[in-house]
Amino acid sequence: MKAVAVFTNRGLNRILSEGGTQAWSLKPGNAKKFKYVVCTQNRDDGDWGAPTHAQGQGFLIGKLKDVLPSPEGRPDRYIITFDQYAEIDVPNMAYQWRNPVRYIELSDFGIDPDKLTWKPAQPYTYGEPLRAASLPDSTPPETLGLDIAEAKKALSVFYRVPVNNIEILIRG
Repeated sequence: MKAVAVFTNRGLNRILSEGGTQAWSLKPGNAKKFKYVVCTQNRDDGDWGAPTHAQGQGFLIGKLKDVLPSPEGRPDRYIITFDQYAEIDVPNMAYQWRNPVRYIELSDFGIDPDKLTWKPAQPYTYGEPLRAASLPDSTPPETLGLDIAEAKKALSVFYRVPVNNIEILIRG
């Protein structure tokens, strides 16, 4: 069985709180053909996405629900939503991938969806603001902060204005 696989800096808690994995440059029609999305961890971009697993580890599989424009407000970027998910542990799954979005065969990585324990996922409704600030209580406090770029993206979605129209002033 084939699936969409993504190489993401966002960790498990952040993906679940946002209602899907984003902001991917892909063709929605192609991605919608698949029943599953698999998230693999990318730690090369620092800690902005609150990564939770080892570099390259496959850690989440979701039953693909929809592919929608990303709530981050970036043109031609998409969020892949899912209504159920299961945690997986596939070390080095994304080793040396050139592109962050791939189409894979689940059996090549020893993943059998029929043998997984599926849990309901928090639904995502297009147009609602990002929920990064509502991460589960088990999330370490240092991962709850936002940098300026993330804050501008979230405010852009919430107020429905372009990111370039958001200015943030910090006085300390």
